[in-house]
Amino acid sequence: MYFRVLAIVLFGCISAAHARDWTIGVLALRGDAQAQAHWQPLVDNLNQQLPDQHFQLLPLDLHAMKNAVAQNRIDFLLTNPAQYVQIDSHFPLRWLVSLRSSHEPDGTSRNVIGSVILVRADSDIRSPLGLTGKRVGAVSPEAFGGYLLGYKALRDAGLQPEEDFKLHFSGFPVDALIYLLRDRAISAAIVPTCLLEDMQAEGLVHARDFRPLLAKQATIPCLTSTELYPNWSFAALSHVPDQLADNVTRILLNPADSKAPQWGAPSSTSQVETLLRSVNQHPQQPYFWQQILDWAQQHRLLIAAIALILLLLGANHIWVAFLVRRRSRQLEQLHQQLRIKEGALEQAQRLSILGEMASGFAHELNQPLSAIQHYADGCAIRLQREQADHPLLPILGQISQQAQRGADTIANLRLWAGKSPTSDRATVSQPLPELLLHLWQLLRAEQHQPPCQLHTDIDPQIALHLPPTLLDQVLCNLITNSLQAGARQLWFSARQQANAVTLTLQDDAGGLTSEQLSQPFAPFRSSKSEGLGLGLVICQRLINSQGGNLTLRNQVATNGYMGLHVIVTLPLNPSKEFSFVTDSPG
Repeated sequence: MYFRVLAIVLFGCISAAHARDWTIGVLALRGDAQAQAHWQPLVDNLNQQLPDQHFQLLPLDLHAMKNAVAQNRIDFLLTNPAQYVQIDSHFPLRWLVSLRSSHEPDGTSRNVIGSVILVRADSDIRSPLGLTGKRVGAVSPEAFGGYLLGYKALRDAGLQPEEDFKLHFSGFPVDALIYLLRDRAISAAIVPTCLLEDMQAEGLVHARDFRPLLAKQATIPCLTSTELYPNWSFAALSHVPDQLADNVTRILLNPADSKAPQWGAPSSTSQVETLLRSVNQHPQQPYFWQQILDWAQQHRLLIAAIALILLLLGANHIWVAFLVRRRSRQLEQLHQQLRIKEGALEQAQRLSILGEMASGFAHELNQPLSAIQHYADGCAIRLQREQADHPLLPILGQISQQAQRGADTIANLRLWAGKSPTSDRATVSQPLPELLLHLWQLLRAEQHQPPCQLHTDIDPQIALHLPPTLLDQVLCNLITNSLQAGARQLWFSARQQANAVTLTLQDDAGGLTSEQLSQPFAPFRSSKSEGLGLGLVICQRLINSQGGNLTLRNQVATNGYMGLHVIVTLPLNPSKEFSFVTDSPG
């Protein structure tokens, strides 16, 4: 009797040792409460059919399911085939059965998982391209029906969701996407197939308020935008005893209640794996890169040496390119300087030739001008003897004066050409007011178009001793330039200092350009179609021959208009050396 009691106690202890709790992890697609309510009858059935075991349900999301498997916190899992493939690649699973469709009376359809891309019924978006730049909702980047299937459908339509949309991942429960779309928080939603129909059957939403953006025919009475894939799987982890796995499989394939979920033999994963590879989510794809990283870790010294060589070669290439570019710039600068010097030499040669021509013209023209003056003087003497008030006498006097003026101008050309003036050449002193009035009348400035007015402010004590007609030439050239530039007002002033006289000419014709002011006395540069570009050059050289200076700059005139401001500085005694401090042009 004692031994019998002991045997019974030992058997009970052994039975209790083999009995344990088994946790079924379920993907809580529509939230923990809904998952608990939907799958608890299955757990109750297992507990009833296997009274020696105890099963409990654990709702999880995608990430929590992976962590639970990795930490061995669950023994069975109930999830979609895509997550089964992803988990199975790291932790071996046994796919026991596959769920059949609950939307057909006989539950014969194996492929029921898909995605439908929904918009509001009143939305103006009519094609996938209309989603560009819009806010599109989905469950998670790893969700099978809640993103990946819809992602592939949109990509096949020519879109790149990561770039073309503003993706919003709401997480579980997936019902939230329907509510966000209803409340216009998003423009479209990627949700699992049949979710809309289930929510309408539960009285949560009205299906008529939504429409599919892409529609495909299906064997189940649900809207879908994609192909349909195998239903959820019930799998056991590797540590579950074979006998328990067999018993669970037998119970699921033979449900006691006809309203319970219908199960069948495990479906093939090939269709799902093909889809995962097409969207770069297959677990074997990152494993390939992991192999590359492992190889790189093993051969890090070789890779470091190759990287160092490539770095040195790149640095050498950059250095050589820098030297070549710097040398090219130096050669370009030298070439530019050579061109400038060639241009300057060419101008110097032209000026030299022009100077020789001016000297030759002066020599040849002096004789006829001298003859004209002698003839005019001789005629005047004879007419004066015959009739002292003869009307031709003033005219002959003008002829003689103009001939002398021409001779003086030719003499000034010799100064411009760099020839030494004759030692016996006289200097004259002519009052500036009379000189200006004479030039103004000679140029007919008041009859010029547009007409111009002259304003003078001249110190009466000024006495300039210059070669004949030299100042006439300079002032005549400067006034002509202002008139041709369109001046309407011209201001002339003259002031005497301790050892010099400053003449200032200001117009309101707009002034010179910055390029012209940078080189105002460059020869053969003229803005006039008929000009030679020598007027200012001649003026400058004539002034310089007397020890003076000529300066140009732009300045606002008294009437508020911009114009050219010319400053002529002349020494009181040109025979002495004289130096000036002048303003820089511009």
